[in-house]
Amino acid sequence: MATALITEIQQAQTRLPLLSRADRAALIVRILRELKTHRREVLANVPAERCVWIDRLIASVSSTIPEIVNMLDAEFNRVLSEFEKLIATLDDISHTEKRSKTIH
Repeated sequence: MATALITEIQQAQTRLPLLSRADRAALIVRILRELKTHRREVLANVPAERCVWIDRLIASVSSTIPEIVNMLDAEFNRVLSEFEKLIATLDDISHTEKRSKTIH
């Protein structure tokens, strides 16, 4: 799922000037869903005090969607680039943890 979202982010970056506000909002909501899924599924057994960073990020992005959507193209592109890197990193970490757990 993360790979599909990363591809979607990259495609959005290439056609950024053509994205409507609704398209931008939908993409940010998809990113939020991915972060929430990661928090719920991958970090479920991690103590809450160690997940403050992702909880704050989710809350911050959730409360600022209108501001993010209304950013200039260059600013929005930077936000997308950072989310792309974050999602790729989280996906890589979660796959690494799954592989190390299954090795006996």
